[in-house]
Amino acid sequence: MSDAPPACPKCDTPMNHQADKLTHPVTAAEAAALTPVFDGVLERVFACPACGWIDSRRASPRDAE
Repeated sequence: MSDAPPACPKCDTPMNHQADKLTHPVTAAEAAALTPVFDGVLERVFACPACGWIDSRRASPRDAE
């Protein structure tokens, strides 16, 4: 988790990291970025402490190390 937290798209507050979720790759690019340790792609889930917005994004392969 070396990346800075994303800003909330609704209110621009820095979001809190809530969870990491293992997902299966659905595109060739995701399959190429597969996290070998987990045999999947990590998706990071964030929540905004100000407005409650929930968002997620794919983790970079180095986040799993």
